[in-house]
Amino acid sequence: MAPEFTVYTKTEKPIRPKPAKGERSAEGGVWCMMILPLAGLFLEMYAIDKYAGIALWLIVIIMIYVCGIMDYRQIKDSLSAEKAEQLKKLLPIPPAYLFMRCKSTTGESYKGIVMGILLAAAMFSNGFVHGLMINEEKIIEAVEYSTASVFDNFSGQSDDVIEDSLKEWLGEDYTSACTRKGDVYTITFSGKHDGKPAEITVEVVHDGFVYKTVKTKTVKTDGKELEGDELKDTLYEIFTDEKPADESSTAKTDE
Repeated sequence: MAPEFTVYTKTEKPIRPKPAKGERSAEGGVWCMMILPLAGLFLEMYAIDKYAGIALWLIVIIMIYVCGIMDYRQIKDSLSAEKAEQLKKLLPIPPAYLFMRCKSTTGESYKGIVMGILLAAAMFSNGFVHGLMINEEKIIEAVEYSTASVFDNFSGQSDDVIEDSLKEWLGEDYTSACTRKGDVYTITFSGKHDGKPAEITVEVVHDGFVYKTVKTKTVKTDGKELEGDELKDTLYEIFTDEKPADESSTAKTDE
């Protein structure tokens, strides 16, 4: 009797239908268009001044419209003339375009809603909007609730906020005043140290978009302005409760 053999046949994989024209970018260009406002907010952290901020947001806005136009050109032939015309009219309103585009092609509309939320966040949370709210009082609060690491010309480190350091050195009832000249804010903290009048001056430069510099300018005790090593040692005493270990770690006192 001849042996029996079982013959196995290779199962053919089903052939995937080629995506409709334009749908190949559904997970690429469309997603890119949706998250561009969020990307703009993230990239603001690397903008060094208001001019970089202006350039950044111009690029983001242009890219949103470019992505929309390119996407429309890809999918318009796969839509009815009526739908294509409707989408074309919505191109100037990116969230509305994305909403109708996805609803017409995939039946999903959440991308347009998400983009609308992200666009609103970008409009009300960017550096320029925050810059409009900056005033003398806000500058004082920003400095007081920061740590010593915020100073550009002082290398001391501390976990304490500047307000606590000022209270310890100038007294609990110290006062603060701020004057403004253009983008430059000068804060004067006044009180008493060892029973004598004392004063610390901090200069802040905010260009309406970002904080460019925060510097300790002067320290005065009993009407005398401290200089050189005495100033360096006093800054460490005020903000770190210690003196510099050696000359290489001392603060830079740019005038």
